[in-house]
Amino acid sequence: MATESKQARTAAEIEADIERTRLRLQGTVDAIAERVSPANVARRKAAAAKSQLIDPATGALRTGRVVALSAGVLAAVGLLVWRRRR
Repeated sequence: MATESKQARTAAEIEADIERTRLRLQGTVDAIAERVSPANVARRKAAAAKSQLIDPATGALRTGRVVALSAGVLAAVGLLVWRRRR
């Protein structure tokens, strides 16, 4: 019975079905391309990093995290300078 209904479709119905499928697929491909765009990935990563250092509720710096990050950067730079001098 399902075979009969598929055979009864007109060429216009089949073309319309193909067009709907093509549009759906195009939307999916566009969404994937938007998500993996290097600029968008960088923007999301920057926003995530910023949210770690700034309290979204108040907009104030999270001083404890800023101090910890600064100490880590200074330790890494110090280690690099020390290794080059040896």
